[in-house]
Amino acid sequence: MLEARPHNNLRLFNSLSQKIEPFVPLSETGVGLYVCGVTPYDVGHLGHALTSVTFDLLRRWLEFNGHEVTHIQNITDIDDDMVRVSGERGLTIKELTDSNHQIYLDEMSALNILAPNLYPRVSETIPEIITAVADLVEKEVAYLRDGYIFFDSDRQQSLGELIGLTNTELLTFESDSMPAEPEELKRSPLDFLIWQPSSHVEASFESPWGVGRPGWHIECSVMAQTHLGDRLDIHGGGKDLRYPHHASEIAQSEASTGKTPYVSYWMHNGTMQLDGVKMSKSLGNLVKVSDLLQQEYSGNAVRLSLAQVHYRQDRDYDSAALAKCEELITLFENATLISGPVGDPLSSQPYRSRFQAAMDNDLDSPTAANILTELANAIIEGEVSSEAGRLSLIELAMVLGVDLEAD
Repeated sequence: MLEARPHNNLRLFNSLSQKIEPFVPLSETGVGLYVCGVTPYDVGHLGHALTSVTFDLLRRWLEFNGHEVTHIQNITDIDDDMVRVSGERGLTIKELTDSNHQIYLDEMSALNILAPNLYPRVSETIPEIITAVADLVEKEVAYLRDGYIFFDSDRQQSLGELIGLTNTELLTFESDSMPAEPEELKRSPLDFLIWQPSSHVEASFESPWGVGRPGWHIECSVMAQTHLGDRLDIHGGGKDLRYPHHASEIAQSEASTGKTPYVSYWMHNGTMQLDGVKMSKSLGNLVKVSDLLQQEYSGNAVRLSLAQVHYRQDRDYDSAALAKCEELITLFENATLISGPVGDPLSSQPYRSRFQAAMDNDLDSPTAANILTELANAIIEGEVSSEAGRLSLIELAMVLGVDLEAD
């Protein structure tokens, strides 16, 4: 008997090509997915939840269609903010990390996020990072200045490709995700840091260049390659990470391995805003998942509200839309309680086919959610067999991360 092959009509928007492309995995054995995770110097917010929901939705859809997914999401526990905030609060970096990451895990569990296969920490990957930095120095694509090591941007002529800019245009590009770096030591303004001196007791490590710690970008490159290999199927994160973070990852990873492309499909979700301003821990304009749950919104409703806007779009927090999603969850739950004649077992098939087509179209979850609403109403109105419809509604809702069988 021939082994069943995954359904593969999925098309995804690739930030690198700026096109929707057919999804073709690198291997028939599985899909490697790396998602940039949190820096737990503070608790998370709805913007972090949006990223988690986006890539949980992707993972669920891939698995629904027969793909085996290895999902890696890092924890950035060694960086400037972790050093600063742990000192301000009189905590060790590990204490700060463990506390805030547990809050994040609890919130994501409430949203029915599937746990990644692994949450690697920077602090646990230091030997591999030092090896990677040494390799870049040996290849002469990185250089040492006063204990700092920078990647030489002259070796990469397309650093702005993910945001559609040339290297010259990048010189005037502004982003709130730019890390602080000693600009006066760089040969070129676009060079970026991969190692730096450090004296913090938990963020300083012996290296061939003295005691120090990694730069931000090299951390993700090494964690991704350590757990998924030199080339990745999909790399994701918020769109604010496209430059400099993900662009730097491409440059240093391809320079290190000589293999291109480093990532087959770059996927980026839009931003979560409050009154038109991007939610940010630094600004404090946050809506927290835990606060919404305490207001007695269900995890299902919060989850559905995030799926009702396409993942690539920016969106404002909307309490009225969230309340409407709570009503829809009640509608779905009521539909699953309908009992009646068995009816035509194929009566729900048109809804399933349309749902499949929507999700295959770059994860069009807003259309998919509307189809679930139509199916629930059809069950209640007797237009679809209650048994077939109920099973389809429960199964397809779970693809969106909405658990209609939860207690």
